Amino acid sequence: MATLKEAQDKVRELSLKALAVAESPTMTFAEMKTALNGEDGKSGIEADIKKWEDEVAALSFVEEKRAQYAAATGSHVEDGADDKDTKSLGSIGSQFVQSDGYKSLMDRGLKGGSWSSGDVEVKTTFTEGNAGAPGPGFAPVGQPTVLPGIVDIRFKPLTIADLFPAGTTTTPLIRYLVETAVTNAAATVAEGNLKPESALSFGKVDEVLHKIATFLPISDEMLEDWAQARSYIDARLLLFVKLAEEAQLLNGDGTGSNLVGLLNRGGLATTVVKGSAPSTGSDNSMDAIYRQITAIRVTQFLEPDALAIDPLGWGEIMLAKNSQGQYYANGPFADMVGQALWGKRVAVSPAMADKTALVGAFQQGGQIFRKGGLTVEASNSHADFFQRNLTAVRAEERVGLAVYRPGAFGLVTGL
Repeated sequence: MATLKEAQDKVRELSLKALAVAESPTMTFAEMKTALNGEDGKSGIEADIKKWEDEVAALSFVEEKRAQYAAATGSHVEDGADDKDTKSLGSIGSQFVQSDGYKSLMDRGLKGGSWSSGDVEVKTTFTEGNAGAPGPGFAPVGQPTVLPGIVDIRFKPLTIADLFPAGTTTTPLIRYLVETAVTNAAATVAEGNLKPESALSFGKVDEVLHKIATFLPISDEMLEDWAQARSYIDARLLLFVKLAEEAQLLNGDGTGSNLVGLLNRGGLATTVVKGSAPSTGSDNSMDAIYRQITAIRVTQFLEPDALAIDPLGWGEIMLAKNSQGQYYANGPFADMVGQALWGKRVAVSPAMADKTALVGAFQQGGQIFRKGGLTVEASNSHADFFQRNLTAVRAEERVGLAVYRPGAFGLVTGL
């Protein structure tokens, strides 16, 4: 019986095969139809894909039920599940320290081999002076207890990725259509006259998933301390990947392994420069941003739902005062969580250029696709790590950005 991953791989393999047939420059339509649907219209690649999709659905149902029953029996704890199928119930760091690979590493005394988190969906060497207390389930090693030296990150700022709808994919390529030209010829027509013809043109866009990854060396002493290992993964490694992801989603130049970031797409709305038409010399930063909101409404018939802005630009907006010295916002008593401007969500991002904002209809204009989630792996076989008692912990993800309507996004500069 196939595993869930094997069934998913089979669907991906057959889908790529079907795509190659549909795009074949040499096959006739009849040959394509036969290859896809078979001679009888009920076999061929389409039938094979349907069979394996049904298998994926059945296996996914079984895995879901296994996780549900495991949780009901109490086989997991709040900070992470013991059972492999219930790991997603804890944080990335909890999953790391509760994984079979981590426990195996500890049982071997950190003396060799490697492990992978597998289904976890989530360079200075990091060391500590003395070995800390072993994690839950491990025998004491006779070492002094060392208090954790890391404070977990408790505040999660809104990011660019949070503004887009999330999508998943099992293939490395995403294909969609983008509207390239519009001719609206609608008009009144006299009785018996010809009706004017409107036109829409579309272009095919292929988005390839890109990998974002990093690794950090950890001393064996640090790995032996369960609390610090969890904090280390949660607070640092995940943050590094997310910061790189945000920079790529906004500014990726499409060269080499880089994504084509949102700001490097063609067809974006015309940039609004504070103080220049359609903005006026008397406009403040809030006024200029509203000008772009209005422009997107008029040209794209979409309602912007959020904006991204650099920390300096947002700081000046939050500190802006009227002629009586009163804050336009709530001043020192403003709610810094769930920030909004003109009723639009605000993501403050250091990846934005200084004094710049990006206004957009994020929920309708684009989407972020991920293949799996954040994967965490570790090994001491890197370079001379085995000799130096170090373990390399690596985090990586595969992500792609689809922009369905580039004109749904527009910059505001000079804030």
